[in-house]
Amino acid sequence: MDIAGVRTQDYQLAYRLIQALRSTGIRPIQLSPDDPVPASMPIWFGTPSEVESVRDPRGFGCTIENLDAAITAAILGTSESINHIIFGVDPGPRPGLAWISRSRLLGSMQLESVDETVNMIDSILADLRPIGHTIKIGDGSKTISCRLVNVCLARGHSVEVVDERRTSMGSRHSHAASAARIAQKKGKQVVNKIQLDPSKGEIKEIQRRSRSTSGGRVTIPKSLAKAVAVGRMDIDEAVQRHGNLGEFKHVG
Repeated sequence: MDIAGVRTQDYQLAYRLIQALRSTGIRPIQLSPDDPVPASMPIWFGTPSEVESVRDPRGFGCTIENLDAAITAAILGTSESINHIIFGVDPGPRPGLAWISRSRLLGSMQLESVDETVNMIDSILADLRPIGHTIKIGDGSKTISCRLVNVCLARGHSVEVVDERRTSMGSRHSHAASAARIAQKKGKQVVNKIQLDPSKGEIKEIQRRSRSTSGGRVTIPKSLAKAVAVGRMDIDEAVQRHGNLGEFKHVG
């Protein structure tokens, strides 16, 4: 399947569908909601009520909240069971996530935190119910990578760590694209929790981000930067706590 129709009056849903379809390598064709779906169109997407009103077996109803699951169901075919899903995670302050089955990219996105990334994995698994799954996590951004491993292990997932070299291509680095490449690389299985030990470079990077977050007003101290690195608080909480102490000054 190389193309799919987007036929809906919901402009926000249409925009999200177009972006999500492109990320899976499918070319979206936007159709007018008032026109019939061409006979040559293999599948199309709209809101549940729009699809139901047409009664076309090629139609897949979805909302913004479940469009990834709807696209995956359309790619695989609703009658097919999914034997195994491989998730790839590109670690960083905003992790990239991709998931594949039978060497076919099913979806990809960029998330805002470690917890949000693992929550999304759990949500995808609940929707697709594969027989098995593996989560492959890149080894870049060391502390965030270790946090991802630990949270996934705590939730009972099968986890592998992947050498992240050569998964980032070009200066316009896409975390979601790197996650897809990580998903396709061989990893090393991890079964035990990893001790978190942020490096000096990671601490300095978080301090740099605190200056950006605070508009240049403050650099959080190393103690708060370490708390951010290991996941005890986020960068905004650290900046706020530092400010509440009346310490709006550069720490270096």
